[in-house]
Amino acid sequence: MSTNMKWFLVPALTAVAACGGLSPSSSNRTSIELASGSPYGIAVDTTNVYWTNTGGGPAGTIINLVMKVPLGGGLAVTLASGEGALGIAVDATSVYWTGGDTVMKVPLDGGTPVTLASGLNESEGIAVDATSVYWTDMGDFKLMKAPLAGGTPVTLASDLDFPNGIAVDSTSVYWTNSGNTGGSGTVMKIPLDGGTPVTLAAGQNTPSGIAVDSTNVYWTNLGTYWTNLGNGTGVGNGTVMKVSLDGGTAVTLASGQDGPSRIAVDSTSVYWIDSGDSAANGYAAVMKVPLGGGTPVMLASTPYSALGPREAGGIAVDATSVYWASDIEYGTVATGAVMKVTPK
Repeated sequence: MSTNMKWFLVPALTAVAACGGLSPSSSNRTSIELASGSPYGIAVDTTNVYWTNTGGGPAGTIINLVMKVPLGGGLAVTLASGEGALGIAVDATSVYWTGGDTVMKVPLDGGTPVTLASGLNESEGIAVDATSVYWTDMGDFKLMKAPLAGGTPVTLASDLDFPNGIAVDSTSVYWTNSGNTGGSGTVMKIPLDGGTPVTLAAGQNTPSGIAVDSTNVYWTNLGTYWTNLGNGTGVGNGTVMKVSLDGGTAVTLASGQDGPSRIAVDSTSVYWIDSGDSAANGYAAVMKVPLGGGTPVMLASTPYSALGPREAGGIAVDATSVYWASDIEYGTVATGAVMKVTPK
């Protein structure tokens, strides 16, 4: 898979809540555009939104940027350019991102980018804790980490089945294996320093994004939607799932979703992006559902474009708002935006 293809190769078991009818956006919610471009991954801290930009160059070229803008909007600042830019993560001092064949970091206020790992093959998802940065290498089928200060990268797990999304807590790394056929995906975990991988959920239908809290792991299944991106006939059989940190019976929080991709979680809800793929439903919709299940709510959406259906490569939440990256699938023209909706 080319790193310029801005989509993921990424079954519901016990269903506690079907999608049913979607609740529309509440009238008191406000969506604003924070910045334009071709955003992909997105992250937030207490002052800024950070994102990777992977398109919009002249004559169909790709421009790779790492950028930030204040949470309330304002001047967008370029932190790094010229490197591949896909997944993104942030801590108190630096921004980290995957660039296909590299993992990079740069100070929050910009400066000289530092290469933490190179010679990779489609590095994609990325996460960070107090000591290390972790990432999935989809092309080499590995889960890897490296010290924040730099050093020799370590392979935590290998021979994986298209590893994709990644999350980390105080004890473990969690990731999705998208699989190479429908229903062959898995959700996995491994200790931070490596060891024997544990399968938390098997038989998943192209799992993509993943998030974790103190009790559960949450993920999206793209479903077979992605097989129909080219002809505008998305089948809308994606799901949003959860399972205990220790494994057990996987629970369906939302079904009938149209290409759910990246995911975020807070103390009350799970948030994700639906990316429709036809003129009738070709939007990027921001969705949420309670942690315990219920009726999914659409918080915001961006419409189908004559240039192609929308996609959303990243989503993040803070105490008040949801932030997401909306763009045109496969596009090299800057037709997207970094968006914010409040309240969440």
